[in-house]
Amino acid sequence: MGWHLARSIALYFRIIGTDLCLHNILARHVRPYRRQVSRGSHFGGVLMDPFKRLLRKATLSYKALFAVMSVKQYLMVNLGSPLMQMLCFTLVARYVYGSMDVSYWFIGNALVLTYFNAIFGVGTQLTQEKNSGTLKLLIASPSSGVSIFLPRATLHILDGLVTVFIGLIIGLILFGFSLRIQLWPAFLLILVVASFSAMAFGLIISCFGLLTRDLNMVLNIASMAMLSLTGANFPLERMSSWLLPVSTAMPLTRSIEASRALYTGVPFSEISGMLVGEIGLGIVLMIIGTLLFSVMARVAIKQGVLEMF
Repeated sequence: MGWHLARSIALYFRIIGTDLCLHNILARHVRPYRRQVSRGSHFGGVLMDPFKRLLRKATLSYKALFAVMSVKQYLMVNLGSPLMQMLCFTLVARYVYGSMDVSYWFIGNALVLTYFNAIFGVGTQLTQEKNSGTLKLLIASPSSGVSIFLPRATLHILDGLVTVFIGLIIGLILFGFSLRIQLWPAFLLILVVASFSAMAFGLIISCFGLLTRDLNMVLNIASMAMLSLTGANFPLERMSSWLLPVSTAMPLTRSIEASRALYTGVPFSEISGMLVGEIGLGIVLMIIGTLLFSVMARVAIKQGVLEMF
């Protein structure tokens, strides 16, 4: 007993001595060096730190979603399925409307590819957290809803852009699709805006994973709504009057209309209002998703279904 007590006391003083040694090293070398750092570089570091954290969170959440897949599985899930769907609906449009030039419908189906990452990528984030047992830690953390959702959507926006560009290359090879070089900057801006609004819609879908064990029905309904109500495959003027407000409230509707107008030669100044409306819709959807996350998290805790999967 006495030997153990003596050993503990010796270890305690050894730790104190180590701490004092480290304190002296910091006082002599590190702190003077930190005082020599200019205010400009310190200000730049403060500005860049949130972006570094955002990128780190986005990378970790994206890896957590796809790390279990092999490269072949990743390519089939992220590229194979949406691209085959794009080809299917484009060929159906050629058969139904009887036109060999399917560029009008191809643009809509290429742009609507962004919904795949929004619904099946961002929309399943909270369900994946629940399945891995980390959802309760996420909700208990002091992070706000924006800091939780925004990193999870960032890389999916870039992923959606890559999918659309690959779809455009396939359209160039199979359907002879071409876009004038001077229109590409405006078309790229439309793609970014479309991806942003689609990912904001995916955040709302993900909140339903807090209350239900089977999110597949919600995902499939949302995906079919994006395909049928955004004008990608069905003309908006042929829809029922009661469906038009629903179509207007859907993401990608304005982006698809703007991209088709740009392709037919309409000046960018005339379609800029559509992009502003799409950005505003994306911001509103993101705010709704953040508020819905807080409300549904409280309901899930009260009902005891937060960890039910």
